[in-house]
Amino acid sequence: MREKFTRGAALLLNAMQIKQRYQLSYWDAAVIAAAKQLGASKLYSEDLNDGQDYDGVQVVNRFRN
Repeated sequence: MREKFTRGAALLLNAMQIKQRYQLSYWDAAVIAAAKQLGASKLYSEDLNDGQDYDGVQVVNRFRN
């Protein structure tokens, strides 16, 4: 149980740092932080800036013309 709490706390802190650094909503930052924590290098989203790199996670918008 402690391990899950530690991961959750780390995710929350990382999301808050990403939120402040990139001026994102908390929820967008939390998705990016979770992707980073899981080791993803790409995040598919139509809401974030296509091609933007957020702390090593690059956003890809598959619907962009």
